[in-house]
Formats: sequence, structure tokens, C-alpha cells
Amino acid sequence: MTGRRQQVLEMAYPHELTIRRRTLLSAGLAAGTLATTGLLGAAAPAAAAEDVLPGSGSNGFTEAGLPINHGQGGAWTVTPTGFAGVASHGRDGTTGGAGGRLVHASTPGQLRGFAKSDEPLVVILHGELIFAQYEKLTVTSNKSFLGAGEGAAVVNAGFKLVNVANVVFRNFTVRDSYIPGDFVGKRPDNDRDGIQMDTSTHVWVDHMHFTRLGDGLVDIRKDCDNVTLSWNVFSDHNKALGEGWTQNVVTRLTLHHNWIRNTHQRNASLDNTAASHVYNNYLENISSYGMLGRNAALLLVEGNYFRDVRNPLHHQGPGGELLARNNTFEECTGNTGEERGEAFKPPYSYDLTPTMALPALVRAFGGPLGGTMPALRKVITVALDGTGDYSSIRAAIGAIPPNNPAAVTVLVHPGIYHEPAVIWGDRRNVTLAGATGNASDVILTNSEGVTLLVAADGSTLRDLTITSDSPQPAHVLLTTGKDVTRSNVTVLNGTAG
Repeated sequence: MTGRRQQVLEMAYPHELTIRRRTLLSAGLAAGTLATTGLLGAAAPAAAAEDVLPGSGSNGFTEAGLPINHGQGGAWTVTPTGFAGVASHGRDGTTGGAGGRLVHASTPGQLRGFAKSDEPLVVILHGELIFAQYEKLTVTSNKSFLGAGEGAAVVNAGFKLVNVANVVFRNFTVRDSYIPGDFVGKRPDNDRDGIQMDTSTHVWVDHMHFTRLGDGLVDIRKDCDNVTLSWNVFSDHNKALGEGWTQNVVTRLTLHHNWIRNTHQRNASLDNTAASHVYNNYLENISSYGMLGRNAALLLVEGNYFRDVRNPLHHQGPGGELLARNNTFEECTGNTGEERGEAFKPPYSYDLTPTMALPALVRAFGGPLGGTMPALRKVITVALDGTGDYSSIRAAIGAIPPNNPAAVTVLVHPGIYHEPAVIWGDRRNVTLAGATGNASDVILTNSEGVTLLVAADGSTLRDLTITSDSPQPAHVLLTTGKDVTRSNVTVLNGTAG
């Protein structure tokens, strides 16, 4: 397929191409080659047993069934692009546990023990590892955590890296540590990050999916360095990616080809970074702000695609520089990146994906094998007591496929849902309804701004109370979609518009 024809097809039929690519990836690439697809440029052989870093033993990619492409612009690579691959702090790059023992984890206990082991390990995760009580697993240096094939997940747990180096996470999901009702993540017992790193170096997070957690999806804190986050999916949550918690300007970070969707803030929040290289990411359906540089942070933001993002790009605070180039903004409002200074020049080579091709590419190859898009359901239930499909309205909306071909009802059980909720413009014909028929039983509230935004055409609201934590003169219910109907909806502490 020629480059021009590929580009035309992507623009005309993005959904069909996404399905085709994902099917090819999950069905054949793990065991075969990219040669027959022509989707990622020049063909390349799949990883063989000897296809590892010079001087190391197995990196575990073959044993975990991961596809490897050495061609330009390939989604699966042997080594990280970006700062995780840069020599520093006495290391040539990030190899994880390559060369150490290869072990398998299919229970929480096994994963816990391997994560804190003193020896280098390649840990292959199998299936869903479900923790009965939330746990933040201690991770030591020289570890690789690789999901085996499709479907590997860590449920109700996260990873904590403190003063460690050389860690790789690839090809699994970290999900569902959300504390119902604590969307803002401010409860004293809620520090439920997917990955939390403090003063750690050479960390590569690649082809992961982080969703519906308690606090931040990934927090890069307290003078970390040489970090790359690539080809990940961050979804259905409040705070996606935060970097900082320090006055020292030392952190160097690369974010590329990540898909951030249906989130609220920190997409990413980059505070006092010595260098943040943010390129070829796809952000869509974000309700507070997208990428934000803070204080002395140096940001190079290039070739990203923002769709339906409030305040997609901004820099605030004293000092710092922002160089923004070749970014696309579709249906966005607010700040789009006023340049200040020249930022920095990355000390590594990289290839930019054409921005218009980015959404289809990242939808197809972002996240773990098997994909992250949910199947269409007619009814999705939300309940704070754990009896529903999800515990937040945002998660339920995120479970509706974009441009859903059939109507969907989100049925909300009694309780107070403290979160900014959005029915996005690409979620048409959605009914958001209280489960009892009594509007006073289901209360949607928020501490600031609009509590419920209805951007989709053909939406229906029924049997709900929409309010704010305190009286305000502005809208608590805002409708921008066409043909939106309301029945038995009470609006308090603000207006509807």
C-alpha cells in the first residue's frame, strides 16, 4: 500500500482500518512478521531468540509473544526511543531485567515476590491478577514486567519505584482501583496510582493501558530521570499523567504515541522538567486541560493531535519555555500553546508520524495486544456499592464505543456522584437515566464548573438531579448537542443551558 493511498484510506475509513490493523496485530504479528501487512513501512522479521541487546540474555519479548518491528516508525521496538534510551547515570539505556532469570506470575503473590526481588528478572504476567485489597507493589531495580499475549491485567493494585533504576513495563493493563465517590482522589487513604516513581531513572512504560484507578494513572515524581512513555492508553479517569513534586529541574521525559482519552486533567502536567519531549500523542475528549507546562519546565511539543480537548496546551508559572510545532487542534477550546523560548534539542534520533495519520495509527496499535476499545452494550449500569458495571459516570461513558451505531442506556443507581460528567459528541443516542425513576435518588454534583456537559446529539436525560456543591450563577447543566431531551430532571445551585 503506497503512502498516499494509505493516508487517504486512513482519513476516509479510520474505523475500518483500526479494526483491520488490530485484527492483524492480535491474530498474526506475535507469531509472524509485519511483511504481509505493509502497515508500518518496510517489512521486518519477528523477534528471534537471539534478537536481544548486545551483551545481554533474553529480554523476554519472544517468550511473552510480543511482536517486534525494527522498521522506521514501528510500534513495537526492542529498545525505547527517547530519554529512557539515553546513556546517563552510569547506564547505557533501559533494558529492564534482560539477562536475568525469566519467571512467570499468574497470582498476586507471585507478582509481589518477583517485583521486590533483589535479582534482575524478566517477569511474564499471565491473565488477570486480581488483588483482594489495594496494594502498591514495591519494585526494585533491573526488572521487566511483560504481559503474555492478550488479556494480561493487574487489578486493584499499582507499582511503586523508589530510588531504583532500569525498569520496563509492557503489554498489560492496570485497572480498577477506583474508590467510588472519590473522583478527585483526595481521600487520605487514596494514593492509588498505577505507577508511582520517586527519584528513579531509566524507566520505559510501553503499550500499557491504565484506567479507572484511584489517584494518578502514572505519577513521575521527585527528581526522576530518563523516562519514556510510549504507545500507552490512558483512559476514563480524572488525573492521567503528572510529573513534578520537586523544585529541582532535573527530570528528562519523552512521551510519544500515547492515546489519552476521556480524562479530566494532567494530560500531562509537567512541572520543573529539564526536558519534556512530547510528540505524536493523540488526545481526545478531555474536559479540564490537556498538556500543561509549569514553572521552569522546558517543553518541546510537536506533531500531536488534539480532538475535543479543553485548553489543550499551555505553560504557566515563572520561567520555563515552550516550543510547539506542527500540532493539530480539532474542535478544541481555550489555550493552544503560546510559544515562549526555544526549549531544547532532543539528544536522540526519532521519526515523526504525519499528524493527520496519527489518530488511526494510535487507535490501532496503542495499548496492549488485543486492543482497549470496549464492545457495544445496550445497557451499562453505574453503582457506588460495586454492584454495577462501573462506579463512575465517566467510566460508563468511556465504555461506549465512539460513534456507537446503536442506542445505549447508562442506568445510574442511587447515590451522590461527585464528578464532572460529559456525554461526548462522539457518543450519540445515549440515555443517562436514574435507575429508580425518582430524580432525588441520583445526584450529580461537582465542586467547580459544569457538572454535566451534554455534547452529543440525540441524548436523553431522565430521572436525575444535577447540582453543584455550592450555589453558583453559571450553568451546572450545559447542553451543546442537538435534539437533547430531558424528563424529570431537577437542576439546583445553578442554571441549565
